[in-house]
Amino acid sequence: MERRSRLSAERENEIFACVERLVREHGYENVTMQQIAAEARTSTATLYRHWNGKPRLVVEAVRNRRPPPLQDVDTGSLRGDFLAGTTAIVESGPDDHDLMSALANAARTDPELDRAQRDILVEPMRRAVELVLDRAAARGEIAADAPAREFVPELLFASLIAHKIHTGDFPDRAYLTRFLDLVVLPALGVRSDH
Repeated sequence: MERRSRLSAERENEIFACVERLVREHGYENVTMQQIAAEARTSTATLYRHWNGKPRLVVEAVRNRRPPPLQDVDTGSLRGDFLAGTTAIVESGPDDHDLMSALANAARTDPELDRAQRDILVEPMRRAVELVLDRAAARGEIAADAPAREFVPELLFASLIAHKIHTGDFPDRAYLTRFLDLVVLPALGVRSDH
C-alpha cells in the first residue's frame, strides 16, 4: 500500500468518481487512461503508479463507492445476515447492476479486468459469505460440513444474474428473500418458517 501514500483519500475519491462517470458514459472498452488523466486533472504516470493500469483502477473505483453487501454484517442469525446482504444489493440500484454487468461482459475478453474483478470484488465477497457461514456453524444453525456450503457464494451471484436474464429486471427484495428461504437456506439444511 505504500505506493498509494502520496494520494489523499479525498483525491483518490475524486479520481474514482471521475473514472466511474467516464465508464458509465462511454463504456469500459472506450475509456482510455489518457481520458481519465485529463478528466481527473492528473497524469497517466500517476494513475499507472497507483493502479498499474485501467482494469485495476476501474474495479477499485467501483468497489470504493460501495462495500461488499455482506461486509461487516452480523445480525446474529444466518437468515438475518443474508437478508441484510440482499437489502444492500437492492439498495445499490439498477444503475450499479448495469455497470457490473457491463464490466463482467468486458472481462470476457480482457484477462486483466477479469483478474482484477476476481481479486477486488469477488474474492472479498466470497470471504464475507464464508465468514457468515462460519458464524452460523458456530451458532449451530448449520452443520460445519454442510455439503452445499461450497456452492453458496455461486448461488447468491447466480440468483442476481439469472433473474435479470430471464425477466429483464433486476431482482427485488421479495424475490431475493424467497430465493434465500426456498433455495439457499434449505440447501444448507435450514428449515425456514417464513
